[in-house]
Amino acid sequence: MPTIELKDDELVIRLSFWPRLACVHGDVHIPATSLRGALVADPNWVKTLGFRIPGTALPWVIIAGTYIKPKDSAFVYWTRRNKTVLQLNLSGRPYNRVFLGVDDAAALADQINDALTAC
Repeated sequence: MPTIELKDDELVIRLSFWPRLACVHGDVHIPATSLRGALVADPNWVKTLGFRIPGTALPWVIIAGTYIKPKDSAFVYWTRRNKTVLQLNLSGRPYNRVFLGVDDAAALADQINDALTAC
């Protein structure tokens, strides 16, 4: 599972070896100025993704990588072990949205939103 690190000027999503391999991507660095908010993803979030280029997808097992569609791009890492999905909304980055499978998306979203409003 990815590790989310909140710093003063950025949010860092650290990926271990297997998630890096599945996503075909390294750690994701998001400047605080690009982060617009965090929330628990809608139950139908998978239907909003688009085409996977590059990444890994096995139905009901793993969804990982970069997903694109016209005027939208998303970075995703989710496995069936994850209970909830955190959605980060971004602007001014290669991605518009980030979806991460986590154990408690509501608590993490509150922590990220509190850090944003504290700036």
